[in-house]
Amino acid sequence: MRDPIYTYCREVLPPSSVDQATSLSFTRAGVSNLALARGNVLEVYKIELVLKTTSSNEAAGDDYQYNKNSLGGEEFDLPMIQERSASAHKRPQMHLVGRWSLHGKIMDMQAMRGSKQQGGVENLLLSFAEAKMALVSFDRGTQSIVTESIHYYEHEQLQHKTRNDEVSCALRTDTEGRCVAMRIYDDKLAILPLTTGNDEAKPYSDSYVVDMRSEAGVRGIRDCVFLAGYLEPTLAILHEPVAMWSGILDNAVDSLAITVVSLDLVRRSVSTLNTVGRLPYDSRTLVAVPDPIGGVLVVGGSTITHVANGTVSCISVLNKAAARGIGAAMVDCIDDNNEALGLVLDPHACACAFVGPKTAALWTQQGFCFLLTMDGDGRLVRRIVAKQVAGSEPSAETRAPVADAWDDVGVVPSCVAELRVSYDDDSGVSLDSLLLFVGGTAGRSILLEVEDRGSSDAIANGDASMDIDADLYGESTLALASKGNGNKQETSEDRYRFTVYDELLGTGAIVAMEVGARSQATSGNEENLELVTCAGNEWRGRLRVQQRQIQPEIMATFDVPGAPVRGVWTVRCVAEYNIGGVMQAAADSGSLSSLNDRFMVLSRDASTAVFSVGDELAELERTGFYTKGPTICVAELLACTRVVQVYATGLRVVNASGRETQSVAVDAGQEIVGAEVSDPLVLLRMSGGDYVVYEAMPDSSELRLVSQVPTILGRASHVSLFRDTHRVLVSNREWAESNRDMQVVSEDQDHDDEFDSLYADAKQQQRRKRLTTQVGSKRQVKKKRGDTHVGASLTDGLGGPLYAAVLLLSGDLCILRLPDFEPVWTMRRFDSLPSTLIPSLVDDDESSEEAQGMRLDQVRLAQLGGDSIETLHLVALTTAGELSVYRAFDFGSSGDAMDLALRFTRIAHDVFAYEPEYERRVIRAQARQLAAYAAWTEADKERLEERAVEERLARERAVEKQRREEAAAVADWGEDSDDEGMVEAPKPIPVVVPPIEEDDLYADADDSRDVFGEDTTEYEKTFQADTEAVKVVDEEVDEPTSAVEAPAEEEDPLDLLEPYVRAPKLTILENVGGYAALFVSGARPTLVLVGSKRHARVHPIRLLARVPSTLQPLGTSSADFDAVAAGLLTPWRAVVGVARFHGSGCSHGFVALGQGGTLTIAGLPAPTSSSLRGGVEFDSPWPVRCIPVGTAHPGIAALGGVCFHAASGSYAVATASMARFRIKEPNPDIAARDANAPTGADQPLISEHERLELSTTSVPPAIARYHVDLLSPVTWETVDSHALDANEHIAAMEILTLDAAQTATGCKQLLCLATTFVLGEDVASRGKMYVFDIVDVVPLPGRPQTNRKLRLLYQEEIRGAISALAELRGNLAVSLGSKILVRSFRSNESLESVAFLDCQAWVRSLAGFKNFLLIGDFVNSLWFAGFQEEGPTRLQVLSRDFCNQLPVECADFLVSGSQLELVAADAYGSLHFFIYAPRDAHSLNGQKLLRRGEYNLRSQVTAIRRLVAKPLAGGQQACLVATASGALYAVSMLPEKTFKRLHRINTQLVHGTEPLAGLNPREFRSVPIHQRQYHAPRRTVLDADLLVPLYGHGSLSLQRETAQRDGTTADRVLRDIAEIERTVSFF
Repeated sequence: MRDPIYTYCREVLPPSSVDQATSLSFTRAGVSNLALARGNVLEVYKIELVLKTTSSNEAAGDDYQYNKNSLGGEEFDLPMIQERSASAHKRPQMHLVGRWSLHGKIMDMQAMRGSKQQGGVENLLLSFAEAKMALVSFDRGTQSIVTESIHYYEHEQLQHKTRNDEVSCALRTDTEGRCVAMRIYDDKLAILPLTTGNDEAKPYSDSYVVDMRSEAGVRGIRDCVFLAGYLEPTLAILHEPVAMWSGILDNAVDSLAITVVSLDLVRRSVSTLNTVGRLPYDSRTLVAVPDPIGGVLVVGGSTITHVANGTVSCISVLNKAAARGIGAAMVDCIDDNNEALGLVLDPHACACAFVGPKTAALWTQQGFCFLLTMDGDGRLVRRIVAKQVAGSEPSAETRAPVADAWDDVGVVPSCVAELRVSYDDDSGVSLDSLLLFVGGTAGRSILLEVEDRGSSDAIANGDASMDIDADLYGESTLALASKGNGNKQETSEDRYRFTVYDELLGTGAIVAMEVGARSQATSGNEENLELVTCAGNEWRGRLRVQQRQIQPEIMATFDVPGAPVRGVWTVRCVAEYNIGGVMQAAADSGSLSSLNDRFMVLSRDASTAVFSVGDELAELERTGFYTKGPTICVAELLACTRVVQVYATGLRVVNASGRETQSVAVDAGQEIVGAEVSDPLVLLRMSGGDYVVYEAMPDSSELRLVSQVPTILGRASHVSLFRDTHRVLVSNREWAESNRDMQVVSEDQDHDDEFDSLYADAKQQQRRKRLTTQVGSKRQVKKKRGDTHVGASLTDGLGGPLYAAVLLLSGDLCILRLPDFEPVWTMRRFDSLPSTLIPSLVDDDESSEEAQGMRLDQVRLAQLGGDSIETLHLVALTTAGELSVYRAFDFGSSGDAMDLALRFTRIAHDVFAYEPEYERRVIRAQARQLAAYAAWTEADKERLEERAVEERLARERAVEKQRREEAAAVADWGEDSDDEGMVEAPKPIPVVVPPIEEDDLYADADDSRDVFGEDTTEYEKTFQADTEAVKVVDEEVDEPTSAVEAPAEEEDPLDLLEPYVRAPKLTILENVGGYAALFVSGARPTLVLVGSKRHARVHPIRLLARVPSTLQPLGTSSADFDAVAAGLLTPWRAVVGVARFHGSGCSHGFVALGQGGTLTIAGLPAPTSSSLRGGVEFDSPWPVRCIPVGTAHPGIAALGGVCFHAASGSYAVATASMARFRIKEPNPDIAARDANAPTGADQPLISEHERLELSTTSVPPAIARYHVDLLSPVTWETVDSHALDANEHIAAMEILTLDAAQTATGCKQLLCLATTFVLGEDVASRGKMYVFDIVDVVPLPGRPQTNRKLRLLYQEEIRGAISALAELRGNLAVSLGSKILVRSFRSNESLESVAFLDCQAWVRSLAGFKNFLLIGDFVNSLWFAGFQEEGPTRLQVLSRDFCNQLPVECADFLVSGSQLELVAADAYGSLHFFIYAPRDAHSLNGQKLLRRGEYNLRSQVTAIRRLVAKPLAGGQQACLVATASGALYAVSMLPEKTFKRLHRINTQLVHGTEPLAGLNPREFRSVPIHQRQYHAPRRTVLDADLLVPLYGHGSLSLQRETAQRDGTTADRVLRDIAEIERTVSFF
């Protein structure tokens, strides 16, 4: 019997489209916070003013101004260009406070006043489908949200067999904060009264439900909003008294009404105040108008209406057809000033906010921005003037942008939030700034400032602004208009300036998705895949190129001659000069960060090599560095004037000239096994477990021994030093003085009672006395004897106080303040990695015991983000490679006043790394590498050196020849060749070692010189020393018969290689690509960095893994040698060491050491701020590049699809420009000729260009004009384009492998394009079929990226609309309406039909796999067919889903070995899983597809891609699912035992974990009952959204607890998850 099939589903990329936004003081009273809802994700930002310095050529932000000047009765709207001088100013920035994933999609949210105990902090009210509300607050002690209350209205007596629609669950808050209303079933409102008294324990009272249909006679509610200025909560309701449909529009065009009701919260009653009828039928939303005008704005499809005091004052029409929808009773209120705009709105997709008393900003569904100004007397509005700020001309035939400089203001809106920020300017004047956050659905949201400059400033600056415009554009438009009118007014009205200060980028609503390969990939395997998605709006098309791992820009990769390298360090060092008898450095401390590295030190098993870093890397022969043995650590001292080298038997201090200035030897019988250096301290760990501390003395520039160290270091497992450069750490006393408002609040909180018992004064004093008595007594002894004392040099002139983070053997974490090594912060049992780190007391008797099974390996404190970002993070790494990142925040305790007011909260990330065998495997691989190197003889090494030198010289000659040819080509074509779009390659780093293309390369002794002019040595001494070390290893390990043979498992030389395997894995990079980051070495290298949002991002980084030729067997090539199978490399792309690298060839990069001894010099790709095309944004869940495409066409539109052509490495993209749609009629001549012709299938097709235009409406709709663009994968510019006919839409575009007789392989990748003509309803639908080939051509001079072209092989006009394409055994499967045709292109001249199938409805999706075809029908669910090639070719239905009510949008196969599963996505956003089991009795002999499970994504599925997993996963396939919210999900198959084990643990988490907002995780992933077409769901789908975060980076104690309850171990669960994650980690 076939094994049962189980499915694994997990969210790999969270939603990025912003659905809702609101402003409040959530984290603290008086703080401006912004809460965003992204699907089921809640994000809270803090708006902070950051001081920025700008020059005269750099603006503070992107400024866009609107000027309204009265010139001869006409109004003009011009952008103003401001000239700025160098100044420091404050600009608002969004800083991410927290991010929480909820088990429910957030429908709406509103701010709500908190209780007295919360000290003026506001709470957040969230609404969820179908009728639920949850009140959450922010806990400052844990930096997380807490559920205050939940409100549930999904009762049967309220539903009445109806469901909530898309506008339900909308929250409306009273302007005075007296109540909150939420629309639920039918015309009911749920009212939540809010308490106003300060003595109430909770900020609300019991809620109730009001039936507006029975209480106020209101039915058909469309929208509602609270009005200001009333004694009781007053609600304006837009409703539909009579149900409307298109058949009665002629008699009921003005059928809507607004009813204003008053809510009595005490009596729970409703009173009607007034009703206004006769409103346009297409009105949808209401916007409250502030005083002094008041009332509401009613936004419709073609009108904007103002209603106040029960009367309609103005109806502004936006196009010529709008007047037809206004009844005769409202004709006198029509305002036709905006009729020429030709604007059509979608009210649900628009966002509006008032920026002034009479002015509102309106963002339309196309991304256009308008300023609406209301003109009138008092509360009577006579006209509404709309002026466009951003976007294209709505009335133009082609939608080209109005002005490119205004492009950043245009956003496809989903919501808008208003914020007020107060600050003091340079003169001390308090200013109030208005900020608007505009949330976008297309992947981009902006934070902009709206400044009302006033009439006086407008008059003063008007002439200067016009002068600037005249200098740039000639005589300004404003001046020309004034001359034409004959007069010029000297007064101006309100003027607003828009300044974009911050933005959020994401994948947005994914329109299409494709998986391609990077053009810079070094190999064509699956690890070089990149995800490309389409997002955009009418004139802002963008491609989002994403990879889960950072792909650094490789500057050089080389193998260092000699034995394998085990460690790498780079150091800066400046020379000193004797000026007036005082030694002074050549560079001041302010420029130290910009200094280039001077030395690079490489450590081997038995030697050390030193290289000078300059224009080239050259090895130095005679230096003061220790080179006769391995090196443990190299670092800078005394403001980069000295370099300290630590090795096993001592220390050396070297100056900038490379000369030794001091040598210190350790005591006999002791060896150094570890070191930590932070200027001026050097902390050494000895082989006996003790620690020794040295201090660098500034006066003598020498190291002095600190005679005494605290005994607590003797119980340390790991120690790291940290300097508080920005001085962010504060004591309890300082925190209490600056947070006086928190004193009363802290006493009332429940968790503080527990803290008081922990921080008892008596125990606190005893603890401090025990830990400091010995240090104090020894300090007195030092003073009496005159010994060295660690003085003020730790803080004076070195950038802040110094601390030590100590991880004890007991699992505790302690922070010591230097120089006294005084404990100022202690956390017990830190090894359990809780979510929040709270300081606690330590009892010596308990903490002295070593923790059993402690998995922590290293910890480090680091300030990440750069010089202007003051965020402190704690990073912990386990022995299995698991990474935990904590963010520090200030929070006082009742402990000692001088202790740190410090807590940490864990930051969630999705990097799963669990490799418990990593270190042991690396040790074995290093032992094999030594044996392999010993197999090479000296003669072989000399021959390899000579060959490498010859190859290097030949390569240099080839490069020089190519340069001469390019120079000659440029001379022939001239210097005016078009080289726009070219990307300049980074400057290579000249090295004396081979680059990545060569097997090995040694330096030429005649050409290589060090920085002092000394000749570099040959490598005989190094070879001899390393060979002697190999002989020592051979005594421990049996020498293999060949270099490939692995030693025995039980013979691991752990003692010899332990110092290098256990080297520091957490390395701080002060500046890498503009970020202060932390590099995590190990099996899965990771980079932790902080961007402008001040939130730590954890991104894996991928580097090349290979072994040099000296480790390969003789006579083998690098291409044929498998180092992993030989045991020389581990299966991972591991990095064993990393160091900063800053030189002439690589600015602010890093050098990484692979496990094979290969060095890679690389840098981060250019960030978004410094690159307009292809810049990388790292401050996001995945590194993303936002690339504009289609720039060759006027007016960029939405992208319709993207395909990757693997043979050429190019992308084909469907772009579109917007144009007006004109209805056309058949050609009169053709119509008369074919008057008697039969109708139906025999009727001839009329070409589009032969049809005459028919003017039927004054407001023609806008449709897309499509093009097929070919993009270069290097520069991402359009290199070729094919324009389609008018009204021809792209329905499907795929790269398919079809049979081709002309090729040697018999098949070829071709671009297949299916289109459909969108014509009038009187014209039969038709389409076209295109087949393109992407061919190589001669590129244009100076533009090598133009070496690809689209070649049209075949086109055919087809009767009917084509909806889907697929490849089936080298044939093309085409869905033509309800039919499926299988066509062959073997002749390469035409498509020949070979089989067909009638599906009776509309085929929405096709997917082929071998001889099987999966058909997704929008009406008749899922079909499973087989294609027969032998004999008579035919397409036969094998099985189908008997439920004919599942609207399938996408479908694909899921394969695991011999098992096959079918995945289908419906129109509601749910995944359904089926199997074909003809031997099962329930399948009716295979006629029925058996359902296996379902999984609700809560968002519409737009694409499914099936990918083959990595070889480590056994070739298992997985599916990647994209949704309209921007989220990505991974789907794969599981073995039965693994599923049952993980499912039991997941059930524990569902029932045992307190969910946020009171939501049920199981219900969130279940298909709603009204959408369920089957029986009760089967438990065959594992939802890993709870399981993976816990075992990926959660609490270790909770991992053990949940595993023990299931009768297993955490290690077994982690291994299962790691095996599954390998199948879905493609990028």
